[in-house]
Amino acid sequence: MSRIIKNCPCTLEVWSGPDEPILKEWNMYFNCKNKIKEYLNSKLQEFKGNMVECYVYQLHKGKLSEVSVCFEVK
Repeated sequence: MSRIIKNCPCTLEVWSGPDEPILKEWNMYFNCKNKIKEYLNSKLQEFKGNMVECYVYQLHKGKLSEVSVCFEVK
């Protein structure tokens, strides 16, 4: 599944390289990928100009969903 499930809590795991995630957030709610980008742009200003990849994990009706969101921090 490649879309965010509305009204379903999610976990965010953000990577800027292969080593370890630079940010992990739990129990977050978003309606779309653009809202995730807006939220992370404000949180990740120290990585401004870098490409980051965010994995969004959601558990819905007993199934785990993983969505990837890649963008440049502005």
